[in-house]
Amino acid sequence: MRVSTGGSARLRERIRAAERRVAAAYGLTMTEHTVVLGDPPVRVRVLAAGSGEPVVYVNAVSAPAMGLAPLAAQLPGYRHLLLDLPGHSLAEPYRWRDRPVRDLAVGVLTGTLEALGLRRAAIVGSSLGGLFALWAAIDAPARLSRAAIVGAPATALPGTRGTAAMAAMTSAVRGPAAQWSMRLPWPRSVARAALAEAVGTGAAHGMSDDLLDLYHLPLRLPGQAASYRALLGRLMRGRAPRPENVLTDTELAGITTPLLFVWGEQDVFCPPRAGSASVAKIPRARLTAVPGGHSPWLDDAGRCAAPIRSLLAGRRVTHSRSGRPGRAGGHAVPGGPGR
Repeated sequence: MRVSTGGSARLRERIRAAERRVAAAYGLTMTEHTVVLGDPPVRVRVLAAGSGEPVVYVNAVSAPAMGLAPLAAQLPGYRHLLLDLPGHSLAEPYRWRDRPVRDLAVGVLTGTLEALGLRRAAIVGSSLGGLFALWAAIDAPARLSRAAIVGAPATALPGTRGTAAMAAMTSAVRGPAAQWSMRLPWPRSVARAALAEAVGTGAAHGMSDDLLDLYHLPLRLPGQAASYRALLGRLMRGRAPRPENVLTDTELAGITTPLLFVWGEQDVFCPPRAGSASVAKIPRARLTAVPGGHSPWLDDAGRCAAPIRSLLAGRRVTHSRSGRPGRAGGHAVPGGPGR
């Protein structure tokens, strides 16, 4: 299925109009920028709002930057920089090839920080964004002051499993048809049902039509569904993470960046009880379980934001290496701002 040039332009404007309405609904005034990187040679779309110390938000695979607006709105007093990674939303398509995906990911994240004039930054990463943050914490630790990993961090930890839809997308036999179907003009009811498989029924059915549109409309743009399939294929084989994308115990133990894992209790990819042993291996990490699924701010933005607020403020707490998830708002990662 092809979208004409005129149809593509109209679709882009429809997406931007939905972004403006979502921003207004959450009291955010957004400006749009494009960051052009040399290595890898990609363009990253940046949506900025607010003022104060910068916080960089990194989106989940196939998810829009503006999907994190409900969370950013709960964290006033910061300069919110929401990234649409290459091949996502209105950022240009990108197939994530030619080099190890980890190298590309770290290059995209650190290159974007450099282009934004940020020597170091606090990161809030959702799913794929959490994986990118963890890779950067290992390979470029000087660039991260701290990071909140919201939801299971994509393929980073043992025990993670993808959905049936992801398995279909990465299949050599079923993948082309699955990619084609993503470009169809689905009714919102079908789009909600598809999204519910990943984020949970409550989150998918509780979001506004505008926010839902930001998740499914960009996949109809030329190149975006192919970008999604290409990236997913670099990360997973069927429903299992590719082994090279799972962090080892040695890598986890070597992370020095203060980390906060905010994990939905019903996360379909990896529940917090399954990930807690891995988190316990990270010296300066804390796992906090909150109500909800893989994108818990869509279930309860306030509960999800509370521990992140403490992390960004650099509040010190008694640190436990037990690996037992704490409750929302009860704990934060120790350490100062580190900027």
